[in-house]
Amino acid sequence: MAMETQDIIKRSATNPITPAPRARDYKAEVAKLIDVSSCVGCKACQVACSEWNDIRDEVGHCVGVYDNPADLSAKSWTVMRFSETDQNGKLEWLIRKDGCMHCEDPGCLKACPSAGAIIQYANGIVDFQQDNCIGCGYCIAGCPFNIPRLNKEDNRVYKCTLCVDRVSVGQEPACVKTCPTGPFTSAPRKRCWRWRSSAWTN
Repeated sequence: MAMETQDIIKRSATNPITPAPRARDYKAEVAKLIDVSSCVGCKACQVACSEWNDIRDEVGHCVGVYDNPADLSAKSWTVMRFSETDQNGKLEWLIRKDGCMHCEDPGCLKACPSAGAIIQYANGIVDFQQDNCIGCGYCIAGCPFNIPRLNKEDNRVYKCTLCVDRVSVGQEPACVKTCPTGPFTSAPRKRCWRWRSSAWTN
């Protein structure tokens, strides 16, 4: 666990907890905002996630598509998705990053029947504690974005941690740090909301 127990504000399969005073005073909920218009599809974020978390997925053979690996898995927590479209006779790629959104009101945490298998820190990060996971898959069904993945080797569920170990000591998530074109912004949640709102109105 990268953060202190007193930083936890929600825990799966438990009654609502009263956060410790330090957690109640914690104002800076973190978020990650992505402007895909400046993404070049280099997949550096995928590699950084894999390297930082020491996870290796089988990439396989993908023919006719740039997606690789083809989907999220217990060993691929960040995947870039590519859709080809015809824009006035020219081939264009629509790119999006697929990974956990660290919801304010996480469906995975609500669905989980195992005490403490999923926690939410005061900074907003939703984290899975594999030692408490029973492998039932309810969190997968509870996620509206189809993000968590079951590892068939250890029967536990995994997903992006938003690099809680880095964020808790003031660093950016690995995907944000490594991106060469800057579409990622890791900042307090309220600031990200303001940026997002201004981008939509301008």
